[in-house]
Amino acid sequence: MPSIRANLIATVLVGLASVAAAETPEDMPRLRQYTQTSPPVLRFAVVEGRVILKCLTQSNFQTQTNYGNGLRETMALQSNGGRSTLNYERITAKEQVKINVASPGGKTCIARTPRGKSSFLPMEFQQAPGEKTSLTLGTGDRRQVFQAADFWRLAIVQQGECKEHLFPLLDMLRPDWKVATMVARVETSLLAHANEDAMGNNERWAALVKQLGDDRFARREAADRALRAGGPSALAYLRQLDFDHLDAEQQFRIRRIVSAIGGRNDDDLPDEVAAPLAHDPGVWLALLGRPEVATRQTAARQLAKLLDQPIDVDPAAEPDSQKAKREKLLTRIDKK
Repeated sequence: MPSIRANLIATVLVGLASVAAAETPEDMPRLRQYTQTSPPVLRFAVVEGRVILKCLTQSNFQTQTNYGNGLRETMALQSNGGRSTLNYERITAKEQVKINVASPGGKTCIARTPRGKSSFLPMEFQQAPGEKTSLTLGTGDRRQVFQAADFWRLAIVQQGECKEHLFPLLDMLRPDWKVATMVARVETSLLAHANEDAMGNNERWAALVKQLGDDRFARREAADRALRAGGPSALAYLRQLDFDHLDAEQQFRIRRIVSAIGGRNDDDLPDEVAAPLAHDPGVWLALLGRPEVATRQTAARQLAKLLDQPIDVDPAAEPDSQKAKREKLLTRIDKK
């Protein structure tokens, strides 16, 4: 898989190229008919860093609408046993939009291609089980692929590309989403909690996980309650545990705790998202290039803490003047 270095270099290359600005996506009335009715039939959401589709009623249908002059919409929805599959296509004079989503746990693919005189870059967003989240822009020599562990990391690390090409299309799928605002709230939460003693929290969670295997039932129950009360911070720690080093009682309880804290099928909350991102050097490296001085200063402190040594980047200087130093910092992050 591409490293953080590969992703950032790709970002620089796209910035140097004469990238065509994205045009606003056209309306998708057939899809809107099912996402904006009251109550809606379909609802898109970001759950645990994945763009998913929720079918709020058991529906199965296939439709095709022809508007003339080659313009048409086709849509097929299958919903059975808690699983939903949506295949949607809209072709107009200036674009082709394809949306294929299988939820929960399936593949999500959202693509937009220019037609006619349109000059915006082709875009494809993909999430597949066991693979990194990806955003592909352009074709041929101008094709660039950006990858991250999940939607949130992609949206933060590749902020410019996502705002330009991906977010407007996602907002068409669910107008109340305001994806750029969602991402901004995650960053705000991340910065607000940057000064928390994460290492101290992890030591506490580790002690409570050990206590889950205590011989005394009361002690196991007390640890269970404390971990549940830990919310997103505890959830982030529990999700990265190696179950091979846990006994059966610990495994059983941790699965229940993770399900209780993070198993809801609704939009991720900013604090919930920020907790695991706080330990990701790649995220802080992206924030080190933001326009706001305060954001860069916080990012510099967090990176120094995560790398356990000072960084040779001046957060008070203009970000463009520090590009070479941020590039050098990538090597340290890749080796960490």
